[in-house]
Amino acid sequence: MSDLMNTNVQTNPVSTGPLHVGSVTSTPAQTLRPLFVLSVVRSGSSLLYALLNQHSQIALLYEGDLPTMQLFLWGQFRSGGWRERWEFWNQGPSRHGIAIESLPANVSDVWEATRLAYQSVARRKQATIWGEKSPFWHDCALQIAEKFPDARFIFLWRDLHGVIGSIAQAAVTELAFSRLLARPANVLLGNEKLRQACDSLKAQGRLVHEVNYEDLTSSTSECMRQMCEFLEIPFEDRITSLEGADRSAICSGQNHALVRADRIVGERKRAEVLSPDLRAKVDRYLCRWKRRYDCKWPKYPLELSEGTRPPSLLELWRDQITYQSHRVWDKVVILVLHQIRPLIYPKKYVRRREVVS
Repeated sequence: MSDLMNTNVQTNPVSTGPLHVGSVTSTPAQTLRPLFVLSVVRSGSSLLYALLNQHSQIALLYEGDLPTMQLFLWGQFRSGGWRERWEFWNQGPSRHGIAIESLPANVSDVWEATRLAYQSVARRKQATIWGEKSPFWHDCALQIAEKFPDARFIFLWRDLHGVIGSIAQAAVTELAFSRLLARPANVLLGNEKLRQACDSLKAQGRLVHEVNYEDLTSSTSECMRQMCEFLEIPFEDRITSLEGADRSAICSGQNHALVRADRIVGERKRAEVLSPDLRAKVDRYLCRWKRRYDCKWPKYPLELSEGTRPPSLLELWRDQITYQSHRVWDKVVILVLHQIRPLIYPKKYVRRREVVS
């Protein structure tokens, strides 16, 4: 196995023009396998996405979101309208070079649409692993696993102080992050739901791998070797570097400046951006999880302030209400867009997907 893992494979050229689904086919011997990379926002998933996609056998989409769009695409799978609506929602096709007119008009449901569209991206690269990275799937990870029984999952964790701190910095320039910073319970409970999904998948015997952002940035080569072993593909040196990585599907903006660089930057000492109350809230949830998992998860931070206690039942109850109410509101927004879309489309596409976590 060690010889296999040290084999370097040359990357197949990737076409820069629009991808026509029917124009590229896989060889009979090529078996395509799904992979989903899950985390909460600002956990470093963009970095992991860029590194994984450096591999010649991996072709992930960047927050294409198609598997979670059943409600928004309802009634459009037989007419072909699902293709334009997907483009309207987040420019998923155009960001990944897919010509929407080449996607099949008639599909049975969102799951078939996902396989066809996502696999087409993998076939263009002549890769064997297709899928997506998403920081939005806290509530639907188990449903994704049920619909894609052949899928593997990578869960990316990060110290929640770093996550919330990164959100606070991003909030300076982006309103969506400012709104998210005002409701930290959504991030904290989203992280907890991902942990529960990870545990459930492991209990089912599903193929699951976990990695910490802090380890990924400090021991990149070792972490990427472990992921190659998990995916049963040869290790390639290029996946330890951002140099030459394709970041065309990643939205522009200062908040993605680090992933657009060629050097991997780890945790840096920075001025404290969290208020004492917010930091204390994060500590309480970390204490709750460390007690539940016998200090084995979360791995970071290694220690908490002395005297830290878990959140009270009242705090948990209030946070659950906040979290669930915002999830309901997100669905209401989707339903409204579903109804008014014919009135405003076709016009110039605008990105409707904000950070709704």
